[in-house]
Amino acid sequence: MALIYQTFGVLVLCGVLGACTHISGGLPDQGMAERSQQQLAAVPGWQQQLHGQPVSQLSDLIDSPALAQRIARGLAGNPGLQQTALAVEIARQARASRAGALLPQLSAGLNYSDSDNGYGQFKSALDVSWALDMSGRLGDGVAAQQARVASAVSAERYSRDLLAVSIMDIWLQQVQQARLIAIEQQRLQLLEQNELTIVERYRKGLDVLTGLETARSNSASARATLAQYRENARTLQRAMALLLGEPASQLAERSGTVVGTEYPAVVMPLAALPAQDLSRRPDLQQAWLDIRVADLNRDIAYKALLPSFSLQLALSDTGSGLRQSLLTSPAWSLLGQLSAPLFQGGTLRAEAESARLTAQQRYWAYRETLLKAVKEVEDALGQERALSAQQQHVETALASAERSYNNYLKKYREGLVPFLDLLTVQTRTFDLQVQQSQVIYQRLSNRITLGLALGLGVNSSVDPQPLAGNVLPVQTSPVKTSSVRISQANIS
Repeated sequence: MALIYQTFGVLVLCGVLGACTHISGGLPDQGMAERSQQQLAAVPGWQQQLHGQPVSQLSDLIDSPALAQRIARGLAGNPGLQQTALAVEIARQARASRAGALLPQLSAGLNYSDSDNGYGQFKSALDVSWALDMSGRLGDGVAAQQARVASAVSAERYSRDLLAVSIMDIWLQQVQQARLIAIEQQRLQLLEQNELTIVERYRKGLDVLTGLETARSNSASARATLAQYRENARTLQRAMALLLGEPASQLAERSGTVVGTEYPAVVMPLAALPAQDLSRRPDLQQAWLDIRVADLNRDIAYKALLPSFSLQLALSDTGSGLRQSLLTSPAWSLLGQLSAPLFQGGTLRAEAESARLTAQQRYWAYRETLLKAVKEVEDALGQERALSAQQQHVETALASAERSYNNYLKKYREGLVPFLDLLTVQTRTFDLQVQQSQVIYQRLSNRITLGLALGLGVNSSVDPQPLAGNVLPVQTSPVKTSSVRISQANIS
């Protein structure tokens, strides 16, 4: 009997050593996940440095309780986001299922058989089996599934961040559209007043009707533009309802859905250290976790070349009655099973090599995501600088246009310039107001984009708090209501 045990031990040792020799040199020394961390740490400082406010959440960028309420409703009701959240729960259940393979498995059975002599017999059995994880393959499988859960969580976080950014951007677009409608209404009111003024001055013998058709044409064009702006506002309302997971009619019935014409203050987020900023991004975290999963799958594939060992304990009992068969005096057997792949036509080796190449592929996908993330931050910083200068130039041009209008208005009253010249200056002034509104929106929206690029996120429940510190809002000008308005009295 001792000789049998010794022979069995030698066979086990030879099988293990043979399998280890078979895969020696196949497992890389360094995983792709460690290399990717080195890539993140090697990102140089941001090329453009702008003064900003340190914030931790996207909702801190805009101090608006109404907007914070919409973000909370979107996080709770958006159908796409709920599907992503369920994907996380599915991944967690898969991890629990995979972890069960590390524990012993227990099964019980009871059956009854009848014989020709009319005496039946009961048989009960209890089996305990356990796959010993000598190579750590099963543990790697659980770790890989856990990494998949973390990856799904990162994907869900990024989806929530994107949803919040979309809600914030549409909110700004609604403000912009309300502002454009107000400007166009003023333009139309002025153009209609121009028509009446031309006719009235003609009746008084102070002017001719040469500019009447031009005034009517401009009025019709302004009505068309105003109709388009109003439809754009309704389209944005429907887009907001879709993000919140609500019917557009239900959103319209809620209080506080009407936005004003004044842009809110948006904080300029602080861009600190690249490694610190980028490490917060859920999409980059997900890309790294995908590498981690690929590394573990590679290890699992190589460890499949190693022998596996399992134990099985079986208890059984038979009896003519049910009570006598319930393991009162069971017979037992213990089985140890050792298996090792010797020849499978290169299948396992090919699977291991495929897993190694997949890990490298995930590494390059991470590097691509990292480079895109760096570009997004640099682009947003550059846009902040460019849009700031552009806004200043537009506001300077608008101030000059308003002064020019006042000069032309004075000369028109004195009969020194024709009405068409005055109309040209009016049109230019309104066009600059529209351009100013568009530049302000682009700058505010770019700050939200920068916050997302820097890894700012949202909580599951948004609880807006007053902003602390020195908030750096974009300076905006209210919609002009009197400086370019012409009435019958002031030009006659």
